[in-house]
Amino acid sequence: MKTGNFILMMIMIGGLLLTSCTKDDDTTPENPVAGNGTMSLTVDGSSWTASLSVQGVNTNGVVNVTGSDSNAHQASVILMGVTEPGTYQVSTGSQHQLRWTEGLGQDQTFVANGILGSGTITVTEISSTKVVGTFSFTGFSTASSSKEITNGQFSATF
Repeated sequence: MKTGNFILMMIMIGGLLLTSCTKDDDTTPENPVAGNGTMSLTVDGSSWTASLSVQGVNTNGVVNVTGSDSNAHQASVILMGVTEPGTYQVSTGSQHQLRWTEGLGQDQTFVANGILGSGTITVTEISSTKVVGTFSFTGFSTASSSKEITNGQFSATF
């Protein structure tokens, strides 16, 4: 009887130990929605800071940093083929792109890219894991209205 109780007790202790273990997975961020960076700007004289999420991606020579808030505002900086700090122009023929969205309407997105608008992106730090910089631009909507975006700042890790 003592042997049976001992075996039963060992099975219960083993089961308890196995079910109480947790796996520590460092590859999953604590809050993947919150993002991995910061973004702010001034639009027509009013300050804005991404409060919901800032995401940075560096894939195949394309660096994209996008920030948003809960009011459908969103800003984006896209750099093509940039591998070192410097100042990059967004103008006719440029592959770089800047975007500001201030609502859900089709005419509430203002862009500067190789077709319309103009701007500047200054990258102060860039590596395979991080990008930091500033930007400013004049963006145009599909309704041909424009917005001045100044004092733009971004930072993201990949």
